[in-house]
Amino acid sequence: MRRTDELVDSIVERAQIPPGKRRRDIRRELRSHIEDFVDAARQAGHQEGDIQKLALAHFGDPGQIANGFAWVYRYERRAVFVFRYSLSTVILASSLFGAMLAMQTSLAWGFGNPVTKVLASRHTVIEGLDIVASVAAYLGLVSLENLFQRRSFPKAAILLMAIVGVVAFVCGASGLHVSFLVFGVVNGVFLRAVQRYVSAEALRAGVVAVCFLLAGFISGLLWSPAWNVSRAATCATWLAMGIGYLMITGVSARVDAALLSGLERMQVEE
Repeated sequence: MRRTDELVDSIVERAQIPPGKRRRDIRRELRSHIEDFVDAARQAGHQEGDIQKLALAHFGDPGQIANGFAWVYRYERRAVFVFRYSLSTVILASSLFGAMLAMQTSLAWGFGNPVTKVLASRHTVIEGLDIVASVAAYLGLVSLENLFQRRSFPKAAILLMAIVGVVAFVCGASGLHVSFLVFGVVNGVFLRAVQRYVSAEALRAGVVAVCFLLAGFISGLLWSPAWNVSRAATCATWLAMGIGYLMITGVSARVDAALLSGLERMQVEE
């Protein structure tokens, strides 16, 4: 009954039932329902070649069944999504921020600048907020794409910018600093666009490197019109950050898969 097994798997996946015990129970319930029908069909004298077709026809519309399960488990699915999204953001942003701090600390020590000045600077705080906002925007964009079947990226990007725009307006009206939100959504959309539309990894790395190096040059020019060691360090920092962001886009799916696997193991242990 290979086709019926594929049908069950398709329904469970389309319904996005939370991983673990519930997903296994739904699969078991659906397969049990099919087996009962198959046994009844055999007892009625139907040929084996016809039983599978009858089972598929008896099963009903897979889309409606999946939508029914999706509705039943909507709250648990949202809770799992929020948990995975939040934890993925924390893990990826912390990893990148730690790498950036290590590099900047090494540069400061190499040029004879106080390390504590780098770690306690306002620039470091802003950089941390930029990283968190960028990672959150990228992961949010990837998740929003699942809402659309056609032209998912541009639609998700517009929706993300609308959401961030509302949040930025509310925060700005309250007198809060919001430039990191703008940077985050622009950076997240850029990274996702490069990932989707530039297939060659070498070319993808080149595009990100050139864009971030140019951004670092402009940033250094605003702070110091004359070329000096400080502007060179700024360019190097931006370049390293761009490479770090590119690496994040490559490992984010693995982190998400690892979190899903961890949730499944926790469900099994329970």
